[in-house]
Amino acid sequence: MAMIQTFVFFVIVIIAFALIFVIQFLDISYIIKFVLVLIALLMDIVAFSLRFYMYLFFPLLKMKKRKVVLSNEETFMMAPNGNAIMIREGSYVYASTFVKLPIYKSATEMSDDEKRDFSLLFSKLVSVSKTPIKITTQYYIVNRDTYLNNIRDKLNEAENRYQQMINDKNANPKELDRVRGEVTMWSNLQDSVGRAKSTSIINYIMVTAIGGNEEEAVTLAVQRGEEIAAGAGAILGITTALATGEELLLLTQPEQLIPFSTINEEIRQKTLEKGGA
Repeated sequence: MAMIQTFVFFVIVIIAFALIFVIQFLDISYIIKFVLVLIALLMDIVAFSLRFYMYLFFPLLKMKKRKVVLSNEETFMMAPNGNAIMIREGSYVYASTFVKLPIYKSATEMSDDEKRDFSLLFSKLVSVSKTPIKITTQYYIVNRDTYLNNIRDKLNEAENRYQQMINDKNANPKELDRVRGEVTMWSNLQDSVGRAKSTSIINYIMVTAIGGNEEEAVTLAVQRGEEIAAGAGAILGITTALATGEELLLLTQPEQLIPFSTINEEIRQKTLEKGGA
């Protein structure tokens, strides 16, 4: 892509300079010169736009019947049961499952003996499968959006009830104090959740199987994943399981790793903290 982008850029620039040469050294009418100048300027704009913003123009070049084709390759699909992802390549289907490894203690919290013992256990974990596996630690942003929205809704409801009771001369003082306390509770909870760190780490094993069709590939991948989950659980003494549904998307989709709203909330909190400082 980079070579094509550079080649197209230089070709258009050369044509633009050729038009400028024609304008300067050939005896042609002013109308034609004016048209050629406009064409040269337009080509310069196109050249530099493609040079720096090719990622925006490239899908338009592949547009077919009002549909933008981002890639001719088939994308990943989720299995009907939500326990694997699949992709077809030629006459074969590749299916992958993900085994979650909940490890609750980091190396910085272990003694030297604990580190050595964990290394030995991890060596056994690597040999638990005869087929190739991928062991990964993934750092991601915890999606707090739904939780924060629920808190805001509860806070708004409590504030509305409190305002209505203030305007009601016959309101029960004890009930008014209770609602005021509810408003304070939801407000404090919103502040604490908003300030809390929303990053986490997840460890998992990925295993892939090949089949002649989707059902065969998924069945083999799930079978191997469950075997690895059982072996990993026995070796490390933890409860393991296959990632499914939303958990599976978390391991494969960038927008699940970095939720937009949560990032905005953290930026807002940091801006408020700097402003208060």
